[in-house]
Amino acid sequence: MNYQLLIESYLFGTSLSEQEIELLSLELETQIMNIGISTEFGCLNSAPSHICEGLNLKKDTHWIMCLAEILDLHEPLGSGKTKSVEVFDLLLKKGLVVG
Repeated sequence: MNYQLLIESYLFGTSLSEQEIELLSLELETQIMNIGISTEFGCLNSAPSHICEGLNLKKDTHWIMCLAEILDLHEPLGSGKTKSVEVFDLLLKKGLVVG
């Protein structure tokens, strides 16, 4: 299943299963690895405004940040940084966002 459909389904009130959360987590990790190879992948495209609004993120937020945010909502924070902070730090380090 497409990760955009999973996120939209969640925003319309459907709970995510453990398997779906794992799929989103795998997608995030894949996108993080791909940023090291190229910045031409879709993860740096802006997510649709309804998804950004539904996740309480700024308009035109990158897809990769949306994935991190939804995972932060579903995975308890252990010690350390949230996925959103880790992704933001990576984007900042790569010069893809301004801090």
